[in-house]
Amino acid sequence: MPANENRSLDRILRTVRGHIRTYNLPRPDRLVISTRSRSVHAEFASGTAVDRFAAVLLWTATLHGTEFGLTYGARDEIRLAATGRTGAGIGIGLACSGSVFELGGTVEEHDGFNGWTHRFATLPGLPTLAEARTDLASFDELATLVASARSVTPVAAEVAA
Repeated sequence: MPANENRSLDRILRTVRGHIRTYNLPRPDRLVISTRSRSVHAEFASGTAVDRFAAVLLWTATLHGTEFGLTYGARDEIRLAATGRTGAGIGIGLACSGSVFELGGTVEEHDGFNGWTHRFATLPGLPTLAEARTDLASFDELATLVASARSVTPVAAEVAA
């Protein structure tokens, strides 16, 4: 690796670490740094689904030009991807996932015209999500989802016990 890329990597790493400390952000489980694009990809994989989604929201609240995409996928999983830029111009990509049910949602199946069964996920504060499709979401919609899931999760845990 050339010396320029080492300096670039050090600069990006210092900037990201400073950003985490300045805003007291949760530490991601995985961090991938690209020196060519001056970007970072952070993934949250541990803790509850609600905690992972909240961590992504906390990060995005400190970024500029954020965009959110939600995908309802196999095994009734919701994947959240978010992008934005730090004040220093570093692109940040954030990702996490969680079960529809952990997030206080429900799943419905509908028979289609072609004989296939189509699955849809309904989550608090969000429009219905079709399986295998990515939909845009807003910060406010996701904040409503996290708040609602936090209030539902303790009740679900009590019922399961």
